Amino acid sequence: MTKQMMVLIAIILYVLFRSVFIEPNSLEVTNYEIEDNLLQGVRVVFFSDLHLKKHDYKRLDKIVMTVNKQNPDIVFIGGDFANGHSMKNMMDINIAAQKLNLINAPQYAVLGNHDWWSNGKEISSVLKQNGIKVLSNSAARTIVKRRYLDIVGLEDLTTRQPNIERALMGTRKPRIVLTHNPDVYYDIMEEVSLILAGHTHGGQFILPFTPPLFVPSKFGSEFASGLISNTHNKMIITRGLGTSVLPVRLNCKPEIVVIDFVKKGAVKK
Repeated sequence: MTKQMMVLIAIILYVLFRSVFIEPNSLEVTNYEIEDNLLQGVRVVFFSDLHLKKHDYKRLDKIVMTVNKQNPDIVFIGGDFANGHSMKNMMDINIAAQKLNLINAPQYAVLGNHDWWSNGKEISSVLKQNGIKVLSNSAARTIVKRRYLDIVGLEDLTTRQPNIERALMGTRKPRIVLTHNPDVYYDIMEEVSLILAGHTHGGQFILPFTPPLFVPSKFGSEFASGLISNTHNKMIITRGLGTSVLPVRLNCKPEIVVIDFVKKGAVKK
């Protein structure tokens, strides 16, 4: 065996080890500042795509602890609590909901495609029983730091039927739209404070110096993750927390998103 072949094998083994055992179990906090005078001073935490496996107790505890360390005023969850296509493949949703209920802030959620493939009605019911408000083409008005905020939740684009007009009906600024799938972005014509989306996992497996190999969006790698501001509305797409199809991540660590709303003109361009 040549030296070059040995080096290549070593690199492949390292990549496999890192993508299977290191990155899927890591956790990053990504911070954004969004200019909005109506929500100035409000801190939001957003996460999505938990894909909770049967014995993910420690991973979920770490997520809850990390969220609480950010001292959020309000928390949004972008769906896909479920792992795979069956409740048999995921953590007991009652235990998961009880653990999520330990987050020290009001929580609002939408469901994702894996939730509906598993049992969306049961997942939604249990989350609601544990104080997590689940929105489905609907909106809820709350007060955050003495400010009214309308929270708009859309149905999943893959498995359901998002109805943006119905969901936004009766709402007013400031309002935040929560959607599992980011591909509804260009369909949201009314002005909102922010759109939050998941689903794409950031591409999940990214080789060095290349775009993601696969992004489940009709807009491709542009909608892998990060801040999108192609219209009058801004959207943040999270890389998510779990894995799907293959239990691997490479150059795409799980993340929790923290958003601080600041006065207009405060963010350096």
